[in-house]
Amino acid sequence: MSKLGAKRKTPKKPMNRKQIKLLPLDLLFSKLVRMKADNTCEYCGKQGMQLHCHHGVVGRRYRNTRFEEDNCACICVGCHWFLGDFPKINADFFLKRIGSERIEQLQNLARSNNKPDLDLIKQLLKEKIKILEV
Repeated sequence: MSKLGAKRKTPKKPMNRKQIKLLPLDLLFSKLVRMKADNTCEYCGKQGMQLHCHHGVVGRRYRNTRFEEDNCACICVGCHWFLGDFPKINADFFLKRIGSERIEQLQNLARSNNKPDLDLIKQLLKEKIKILEV
């Protein structure tokens, strides 16, 4: 057992190639979600907080829906913990936000075997951010 603040004795595992390729896209997408919400928590309405991009309908591990704007909400850290701990409240929040039809579409898209074009996604995200910055 190591003491708190002690240096690590074993090196960290390096990130795999998928993680390295997705990281810049995740940063762009998170920026877009925060800009669209005008840096306000979409659950409690607070401003000036540390905001997260919360994947509420389908988790971010599914690449087909990872960069779908309907699947995400800009929420503060407290609300992120709260919605993560209470899946029923999370489901109700997204049901009111996007509707049951869109939730079903996102769930079907997550289960499909289509591979997303990451270069196209990157280009689209940059264009949307550029439009919002003006």
